Amino acid sequence: SSGINAEYGGTRISLHSTLLQTSTGIQSLDLLLGNGMNLSSSILMQELDRGEYSPAFAKHFISEGITHGHAVVCLGERVNSWLTTLPKPIEQESAPQAQAEDNLKIAWRYKRKMQNRFSHSYDLSQHRSSEEITNSVTTIPTRNSSYLEVYQEINRIVEEHKDNVVRIVIDRYMFPIDDESMFIRFHYCLQRLVTQKKVVLMCLYPTGVMSDFSSFYLQELFNYVLSVESLPRDKKSVFKDYHGILHLDKIDNMCTFTMPHYDMTDRFFKVQRKKFIIEKMHLPPDLSETVSRSSNSSATNCASSKGIDF
Repeated sequence: SSGINAEYGGTRISLHSTLLQTSTGIQSLDLLLGNGMNLSSSILMQELDRGEYSPAFAKHFISEGITHGHAVVCLGERVNSWLTTLPKPIEQESAPQAQAEDNLKIAWRYKRKMQNRFSHSYDLSQHRSSEEITNSVTTIPTRNSSYLEVYQEINRIVEEHKDNVVRIVIDRYMFPIDDESMFIRFHYCLQRLVTQKKVVLMCLYPTGVMSDFSSFYLQELFNYVLSVESLPRDKKSVFKDYHGILHLDKIDNMCTFTMPHYDMTDRFFKVQRKKFIIEKMHLPPDLSETVSRSSNSSATNCASSKGIDF
């Protein structure tokens, strides 16, 4: 498709800058971030509560990398369970069955076409095969590993795939935190690596587990900071159709010729059986009996006032 960069799969040049962009795996989130996530940038997902829905963002991020043939690196508390339920691109359902030599050629062309698209839609009810995950995703064990050892392993993988885009997902690494200064230093070094290579990073951390100073410093290191908040499941609530709120806390302007305007209004999201949707919340009109009566009385007063002479 138009604007797709041929050198790095799944990337395109931003309309606002000379930077390459890649998709987060959620098309509605791409629009909020300026039509995509800049390469050599990082995103912090803050969990304001129990972190029930934040894994959905990471799963789409990982699955998008697999679709484009990117090198995906995962480490942290919950990543192994995520990899068993990665959503599958919807378009793959219509892929031709390769039963003969001609069908194999068609299937190969179809795969290339999928990789040449910038972003994809995913079916949450369909999961990727273990073979796809094994060939594309590298998990780094963190138990009994120091910050330095984990950083060196990430650096090694990035150098090994220097001709490809590398996606890194870190989930609740080293929690609970024993040494905040080392934790911040690790992310400082990691962010420096990200800015120097064709890397995109997504980290998921709960709030309220660090001091205010360390939390502020951590947010300053990331280019995008989003907060995920779950909503109570109340059928009588005006939010009954939504599962949570997405707070846009920070979106960096990176190498822009013009100052893009980002709508930082909170968004609501809902997780359907086959789709993850982020949208603005529109309150329904209040059609209660009290409002109807007040409206009628207002209309009557306006009509009667037309006959008054001044």
